Amino acid sequence: MADSVKRKSLLQYSMEGGVWLGIYLIIRFACMVMGLYSAVANLLALALFVGTPFVLYRIMMVYHRNNSYISFFSLLWMMGIMLFFFASLICSVAEYIFYQYINPDYVTELFDHAFTLIKESEVLSDAISLEDMRTALGEGAAPTPLQMVMQSIWSNVFFGSLLSMIVAPFVLRKRKKAS
Repeated sequence: MADSVKRKSLLQYSMEGGVWLGIYLIIRFACMVMGLYSAVANLLALALFVGTPFVLYRIMMVYHRNNSYISFFSLLWMMGIMLFFFASLICSVAEYIFYQYINPDYVTELFDHAFTLIKESEVLSDAISLEDMRTALGEGAAPTPLQMVMQSIWSNVFFGSLLSMIVAPFVLRKRKKAS
């Protein structure tokens, strides 16, 4: 009877952890967006970016603690990939709302800042025609909100896959030392 307690699957833990990681990514995105206007927000976004492995480690440890039979690297790696996928889905809603409704000119502002930096540095001004780039941007070459969101989802999942590959052995090693 005592063994009849149903354990959550890897998918269920990934979805639950993905909610928390998604909230973390939304906060990181908000700080990144505000970093264009504030140096403090930019530093906070950088700190949150650097803190992502620790958040992932914590979420993986909770799963690993509750499922002591997990001893395979690949299961934790797969969990990390799924965590970032579900978190990216949650974060993509906030990103789409921002790009579409809150500040539709944000991407254009980013390009303008980049053009200003390129022009001031004069390093690439010979190889790249800034006027042609500005003309193309004015003609609608900037990515759409949906393209920005899709790019964000793919980059989060790719980054999460690599990060999970790095963090998973530490979770397994911590568990073996505790045993």
